[in-house]
Amino acid sequence: MDTIPTDWKWIIMTNVDKLFNRINPKSGEFSFDENVAEVFDDMISRSVPLYQEVQQLIPRLASTLNHETLKVVDLGCSTGTSLIQIAKFFPERKLELIGIDNSKPMLERCRENIASHGFSDRIDVRHGDIRDFDFSDVSIVLMNYTLQFVAIDDRHELLSKINRSLAPGGFLLLSEKFIHDDVQIDQTLTELYFDYKRKMGYSELEISRKRDALENVLVPFSVKENQKLLQEAGFHEAELILKWFNFGTFLAHAG
Repeated sequence: MDTIPTDWKWIIMTNVDKLFNRINPKSGEFSFDENVAEVFDDMISRSVPLYQEVQQLIPRLASTLNHETLKVVDLGCSTGTSLIQIAKFFPERKLELIGIDNSKPMLERCRENIASHGFSDRIDVRHGDIRDFDFSDVSIVLMNYTLQFVAIDDRHELLSKINRSLAPGGFLLLSEKFIHDDVQIDQTLTELYFDYKRKMGYSELEISRKRDALENVLVPFSVKENQKLLQEAGFHEAELILKWFNFGTFLAHAG
C-alpha cells in the first residue's frame, strides 16, 4: 500500500488562481465554468482550510473497509483529486471508482488529471446531476463541499438516496462550509476566515469579489442543521471528525 505524500499537489495539474483579479462577476454569478476549472485546484487548496487533511483522510478511512470491491462514488468530483488519491493508495485492490459532476469544463480537467496518472481504466467519470444518481452497494460516497451548492429543498432526498445506496458498513464523508447560530460568533469566524485567505495570498479585492459572486449560490447550513439533516435522511451516526472555524467534515454511517 502506498503512503500519502505530505504535499497532495503531486496529484494535480494546476494554474495559480488569479481569477477574481481579472474578473468582476455580478452578485450570485459564480459557476464552475472554464475559467474556474482552469484554476480550481489552486483555488480550493488556498481557500478551504483542512482541504489537504481531508484528501489524506479519504484513503485511510477507505482502508478500514473489508468490502471485496471498494466502490466509491464521488458526487461533485470536480477535477478528480479524491478518486486519484484512492487509486494511488490502492494499486492492487479491486476498485470501482465513479465520479459525477454537472460541469463539463471541470470534467475535462478531471479526465486530463486522471489520464496523466494512468488511471483512465480505473476511474469512471460521468456528466450529470448528482440528484439523479442511482447506485447500490456503494462502499463510500464522497460529498466534499458539494451539498452547499444543492438547492435546500433537494438536500433531504439526496441524502436519503445516499443512505439507501450504501452497502453494510459503508459511509458518507461530507465536507461543508458552516454558518453559526450566534451572529457574533459567525461574524468573528468569517473575519478569521478572510484573514486566512489573506495569508494564502488573496487580495482584499479578490476576497470581496468572490464573496459577492457566491452570494445565494453557496448556501451553507450550521453544524446542527447538517446533523439534523443527516439524521432525518436515515444516517444512524453522523460524527463531526474535523472542524476549522467555519469548515468541517462529517463521517456518517448508513442507518
